[in-house]
Amino acid sequence: MEFFLSFFTSVLVSIALIPVLIRLAGTLNLMDEPGERKVHALPIPRCGGIGIATGAIVAFLLFIPFNKIVINLIAGGGIIVLFGLIDDQKDLNFKWKFGGQFLAVLVAMAGGLVFSYLPFFGLETAPKYLTLPLTVFFVIGVTNAVNMSDGLDGLAAGLMLLTISAIAFLAVLVQGDEIVIMSLAVAGGIVGFLWFNTHPAIVFMGDTGSQFIGFMAAFLSIYLTQDVFRALNPALPLLLLGLPVLDTISVMALRVRNGLSPFSPDKRHIHHRLLDIGFTHAEVVGTIYILQGIFLLAAFLLRVASDFAVVGVYLLICTAILSFIHFAEQRQWLLHSSEGKVEDRRSGWRIWRSKRLFRFTKSYIEYSITLFLIVFIGLLYWQLHTQYLQLFAVIGASLFFFLFAPKILQDLFVRISIYFSAVISFMLANENSGMQVISNGSLNIFFSVLIFVVSVAIRITRKSEFRLTTQDILVALFILATIALVEIEFVGHVLFRLFCLAYALEYLLNRKYDLFKPLKFTAILAGVLILVVVFIQLE
Repeated sequence: MEFFLSFFTSVLVSIALIPVLIRLAGTLNLMDEPGERKVHALPIPRCGGIGIATGAIVAFLLFIPFNKIVINLIAGGGIIVLFGLIDDQKDLNFKWKFGGQFLAVLVAMAGGLVFSYLPFFGLETAPKYLTLPLTVFFVIGVTNAVNMSDGLDGLAAGLMLLTISAIAFLAVLVQGDEIVIMSLAVAGGIVGFLWFNTHPAIVFMGDTGSQFIGFMAAFLSIYLTQDVFRALNPALPLLLLGLPVLDTISVMALRVRNGLSPFSPDKRHIHHRLLDIGFTHAEVVGTIYILQGIFLLAAFLLRVASDFAVVGVYLLICTAILSFIHFAEQRQWLLHSSEGKVEDRRSGWRIWRSKRLFRFTKSYIEYSITLFLIVFIGLLYWQLHTQYLQLFAVIGASLFFFLFAPKILQDLFVRISIYFSAVISFMLANENSGMQVISNGSLNIFFSVLIFVVSVAIRITRKSEFRLTTQDILVALFILATIALVEIEFVGHVLFRLFCLAYALEYLLNRKYDLFKPLKFTAILAGVLILVVVFIQLE
C-alpha cells in the first residue's frame, strides 16, 4: 500500500502545485525566454521542477522510515532544489552551480551513500581514494547530464521516468522497499509534471527539476547496487542512466576536438543532431525514449552478469547509436525530405484517404467494443444466482437515469464501465474452467486485431481530432515492459486489454460521440450490472 500511496501522493501534489506556480512564474522571475539555443519562440514558465521536487519530498516525509541515508539524501536533494531555483531566477555562474552540486553530493554521501564495490575489483571493497572521488564525479556528472538533456518538451522528464521506474522495478525484485517508495515518489512528481510538459509544453522543469531528478536517479542507482542487493552488478548504473551519460560524454568530446571548452554551450546534443537530420520534435523525443528503453532492457537482462558483459554491452549500444547518427550526418540524410514530386508521394498513400476505410475502421472499433461488452454481460449474468434476479428491477430505473443524465456524467460512467469490464471479465472467465480458453486465447487475438484497426484509424484521421503524443510512447513502453517482465498472468492480460480499450475508446470519444448509441447503451448496462454485483457482495 505504501508503494501506491507514495506515487499517488506525489502525483497529486505535483499536479495541484504546478498550475499555481505557472500563474506566479512572472512574479517569481521564473520565465524561460527564447534564445539561440532554445527551440521555443515564446516565454514559458520554468517552475515545474518545484512541483516535481515538492511532490517527491512530501511523499518521502510521509511514507519512508527515517534513517541516516534517507535524511541525508533528502537534505542533499533540498540543497540541489535551492541552488537550482536560484539558477532559474538569476542564471548562476557555473562555479556557483557546481559548488551547490558538490555540497549536495557531500551531504548525501555523509549518510553512507557511496560506491564501495567497483567493476573489475571483484567482491572486495575498492579503496576509498577511488570510491569517494568516483561517487562525487558520477553523481555530479549524471546531474548535469540530465540537465543538459532537457532541451525538448518531455525529453529529460520522460527519460528519467523510464530510468527511475526501472530502478523501482529492480528494487521490487530484490525487496528493497525503501528504494521502491523513493523511486515511485520521484516518478509520481515527474508524471504530474508531464501532464503539462508534453509538446507543446506550457511549463518547463528548469534547472531545479532537471538537477533534482538527475541527482535522485544517480543516488538511487548507487543505493540499489551498493547497499540493498550487492549481487547486482556494480556497473549497472551505466545502463540505467545510459543515454544521458552517452550524450554528455559525446558532446564534451566533440567540443574538445573542436578546441572548445567541454562546458561551452552549443547544439551538439543527440536531440539537436537528430533534429538536424530531419526528425520532428515528437520523433526525436520518441526515438530517445526507445533508445533509453534498450539500455534499460539490457540492465534488466544483465543485472547479475559479469562486469565485462555489462560494460561491453553498454559500449556496444553507444557505438551503434553514435555510428548511426554519424552515418546520417555524413550522407546528409533527411528523414523528411521535401524533394521529389508531391503527387507521387501522395499517390502511395491514397488508400489511407479512402472514405470507405475510414467508415469501416470507425464502425469496427465501435461494434467490437460493443461485442466485448455483450460477452461480458453474458459472463456477469451467468455468475449471478437466481435468488438475486429480483434486483434486476433496479436496472430499468438506473438506465433511465443515466440515459437522461448530463453528457459529462454519461461519458465518465461509460469509461469506468468499459475499463472495469476489462478487469472483471478476466476474473469471471477464470472462475469458469470452460471459459478460460475464450479469455486467454480468443480474447487476446480479438484485442490484437482491435488495436491494429485503431492504429489504422489514427493514421487516416486528422490530427486535430485525434493526436498521438510522446506520452503515448511512454505508455506503450510501460505496458510492453510490464507484460514481458511481470510474471503474474492476471497483470499482463488485464494491462494489455486496458491498453487496447483505452485507445479505442479515446479515439471514439474524440469524435461525435452521440452517434455511438449501441456502445453507449451497452456500456451503461454493463456498468449497472457491475453495481448490482457489488451490491450483492456487500449484502
